[in-house]
Amino acid sequence: MKVKKVATLLMAVVMTMSVMAGCGSDPAPSSSGNDSQGGQEESSKEGADAGEENNEGNGGAAAGDSITFPLAETMEFTCFSGLNGENALENTLTMQVMMEDANIHVSFDNVLTSEMTEKRNLILASGEYPELFIKAGFGIGDLTKYGGQGILIPLEDLIRQYAPNLTAVLDERDAWQYMTSADGHIYSLPEIGRQEGAITTYWLNKRWMDNLGLKEPTSFDELYDVLKAFKEQDANGNGDPDDEIPWFANAGVTVFNILAYEDYAYDQGTRCAVIDGNLTYIPTDDRFKNFIEFVTKCYADGLLNQDCFTVAHDQQGAIGQTGDVLGSFFDAGAFLTVGRDNDDDYIALTPFQKGSYPLNTGITPGTLAITDKCENPEVVIAWFDRLYSQEGGMLAWLGVEGKTYQINDEGDWEWILDGDYGSEIADVRASATMQGAINHPSIIPDFWYSNMSAAIDPDEVYLNGERLKIAEGGKVPLPMMRYEEADNAELATLKTDIDSYITTYVAQVATGEGGMTLEGSWDEYIETMKAMNVDRMIEIYQKTYDAGK
Repeated sequence: MKVKKVATLLMAVVMTMSVMAGCGSDPAPSSSGNDSQGGQEESSKEGADAGEENNEGNGGAAAGDSITFPLAETMEFTCFSGLNGENALENTLTMQVMMEDANIHVSFDNVLTSEMTEKRNLILASGEYPELFIKAGFGIGDLTKYGGQGILIPLEDLIRQYAPNLTAVLDERDAWQYMTSADGHIYSLPEIGRQEGAITTYWLNKRWMDNLGLKEPTSFDELYDVLKAFKEQDANGNGDPDDEIPWFANAGVTVFNILAYEDYAYDQGTRCAVIDGNLTYIPTDDRFKNFIEFVTKCYADGLLNQDCFTVAHDQQGAIGQTGDVLGSFFDAGAFLTVGRDNDDDYIALTPFQKGSYPLNTGITPGTLAITDKCENPEVVIAWFDRLYSQEGGMLAWLGVEGKTYQINDEGDWEWILDGDYGSEIADVRASATMQGAINHPSIIPDFWYSNMSAAIDPDEVYLNGERLKIAEGGKVPLPMMRYEEADNAELATLKTDIDSYITTYVAQVATGEGGMTLEGSWDEYIETMKAMNVDRMIEIYQKTYDAGK
């Protein structure tokens, strides 16, 4: 059992990577290519020329094409941003260093994360919006929408001209496609991280397996046998054979996540997979029966909590931390469910086969966008390019050496606690770095993963290792799915209703509601899906997939 030195750790920065960066999961509307877009491109060019003239002769380190920092004269910008926990972004050490080193001052309008989307959209609709949006939670669809209206400016040319660090990373990872909207433009800077699982991690109780002399399962049949042993053989060894819950799922992190272990790379957003070179919509394919049969068998045999389709996700942690009762569950990190003292009892279940575990792209767009009110967008691009170098990534993710982190005798980094920036890791992150519950413009430096000290943060070191294990040999399920505007609007309606019906159907079959069985209801299920126009939805997916190949 590891010795725990901290009580809480925000993992949302890593969790959101499995949600936002997965290809195919965010249908995006497209621009109609109106005249205002062409005018916007010209405006960007004029701004770049002006920036070169304004900064001619500036001293300091070069950044991008002919822009050097610090600027000879202070430049001012306005910005909308989500809070870093309870901290205004301008008060974080990272942003203070960024502004001071560049001789740039940004006036921030910071809002609570819970209110961010609503307030952001209201400001954009009012026409009284700022020059920059940083950590404002834009999805690719939002970017295309406001880019098509001419509010957000295209950045692809500015990036290539003024952001050599970012350009090099995007070229190396062939990642431009993951930032490009349906109209062919890039409207934001990304957060760039390591490719990891695109579906919430499945954690299996290794200590219970050891107690019972069981090996890690390598198939669904073997997984069933392990779960059954958990239930029947007093896996926790407390003398009560009935207090174990072999598999806990909930209405928020659902049983559908187990599809990550199938022999096809399942895309959670579209519910599609490419099988034998063909795009296949899994819920109407016979392969979906295998999934329903497995869930039904686990439910009927008491291996799955009986309220798995209705209980809220927050109840999972409440149950997991009351005692040694959970055999397996889905969560971004095991400690979120069972607490820090018990998380290393659990392993991330190794994928059953190589090459099919779904991965995200590691590229999350939407972290910084520039509006048409900004007269010097090239300066902003050159300024933030610093955070796409390894050194700049350390500033964004770790803060400043000697203030927020230190290098120990083994060459590993560890947080400085009980200093000026907080006594717990979560406090240091929120008050001193760019981290928080919203993705930010930066690259996660290699040093973050390779040299994290287990002494100060054993939970995250363990989590990183387990995530890397399941990501090895995985793949991104689909190419970038860039939906035309009309298709996106149609999908918004079709997908909501169809997804809801699929969830209801699986729950009814698994629980045997009204005597419903899979074989007795499958044909009616397919006919209902057709009546809900599932074929039209599949047609849109197919067209978009073909265009993106």
